[in-house]
Amino acid sequence: MPNVNPVEVLYAAAHAQFPDSEPLGGGKAVADYLTREHPDWIVLSPRALNLPLSKSLAEMTELQYARFCRQFERATTEAIFEHDPKRCVVLANDISEGPDFRRLGEAGYRIATIFHVDVVEYFTKFYLRNLLRPEWLTRIRWHWAPDVLRLVFEKQHDCVRHSRRLIVPSAPMREVILRCYPWCPTERITVVPWGNIAPPVAAEPLDVAKDDLVIVTLSRLSPEKGIERLLRALRHVRLPRVRVFICGAPAYMKGRAYERKLRRLALGLPVTFAGHVSGARKSALLQRADLFVSTSRHESYGLTIAEAEAHGCRVISHGHYGARGVVVDCANTRAFANEIEMAARENPPRRMGLPVSTAATQVATVLEGMLKS
Repeated sequence: MPNVNPVEVLYAAAHAQFPDSEPLGGGKAVADYLTREHPDWIVLSPRALNLPLSKSLAEMTELQYARFCRQFERATTEAIFEHDPKRCVVLANDISEGPDFRRLGEAGYRIATIFHVDVVEYFTKFYLRNLLRPEWLTRIRWHWAPDVLRLVFEKQHDCVRHSRRLIVPSAPMREVILRCYPWCPTERITVVPWGNIAPPVAAEPLDVAKDDLVIVTLSRLSPEKGIERLLRALRHVRLPRVRVFICGAPAYMKGRAYERKLRRLALGLPVTFAGHVSGARKSALLQRADLFVSTSRHESYGLTIAEAEAHGCRVISHGHYGARGVVVDCANTRAFANEIEMAARENPPRRMGLPVSTAATQVATVLEGMLKS
């Protein structure tokens, strides 16, 4: 990173340095990308800190994952305290999985935090069913609450209060933060759209017929991804040849139960559960796909959409923050099915892929700016 050395960048990333076989989502993808682009950064990951894991992160329950977050918080905070705050910048890859923002901020460490998910908004949407607005809940002091709730509300408050820069993937997420924390200066928040951050990989052959309409999804299997909406819409699609590849493995809370639900809904449909895909297999699916579908109820930016676009895929997306392509209410089964049929009839030529994102340079610029403030 230019103009920063000999100042050290300490990158606290709970999902960094895991193998590609681990379905850890966007936090891992961004961590892999940034560490690849900035090999001089000091990465504080579970592996680097010799933090033992009782099981895969993706297999943990809510309480087990909360305990992991606290273990990682303590380990990264102590590791950061071994460095002079005048000679380093801390980059946190997540919020709940981040270091102790309050202790570090009060000790004078310069912190930038990457928001992959606004955990307060996510919690209110998926656990409280949007019955309460996130800006109402951020007015409450949560020091009395069970630790799993403190990791959501108190930890995010400390993050916003003590981070000198917040890096978010979309403008709508910035607006939610400003509603929840009206005392946070707007200039402290930087929008960095990640774009396509996956390295190019040669594709392997894919065994599908030439006249099949190939539809691909690419996400972990968990309820917020809304894949059941696609399966319900397929019952109403009237096309002669359709192949659907649901790519992803069950991960995090409720993943296994959700996978069983999807398999029940898929009975009798032309659906292949491809599991977690990467490398040549993923490239083959995206290069052959006629449609990439993003049915998620919530996406902060949509890394997989950007990757699909880079392969020339047409996209049908639910109206989340990262929506691109044809945006439709995927909960409206008939409307969703109609869009799939219309896309099949239009059959336009594949577009050229999008350029690789320059997000790593933008993040480096944010860190450089912190040194001057």
